[in-house]
Amino acid sequence: MGQDIKLKGRTDLNSWLSRRSRGCAEGGISRDPGDFGVNHHIRSVCDRLAGRAMSAIAPSIFDRTEPNFQTGYSPDE
Repeated sequence: MGQDIKLKGRTDLNSWLSRRSRGCAEGGISRDPGDFGVNHHIRSVCDRLAGRAMSAIAPSIFDRTEPNFQTGYSPDE
């Protein structure tokens, strides 16, 4: 449902953007990816919000130091 985009600014940030598939979004939210980066869980949260009439974006805030950083929640990841 969502897509990778790049937020342009002084420092470009990769981001995950999910938009409502039909009609106008009733609102929008920016999702902080926390310490794990924009991983599969953060993407699914944004996609679920888009399914509920909200656009959602999760900027990859670690891109400034480690581009495309993401990790899972288990010790192996």
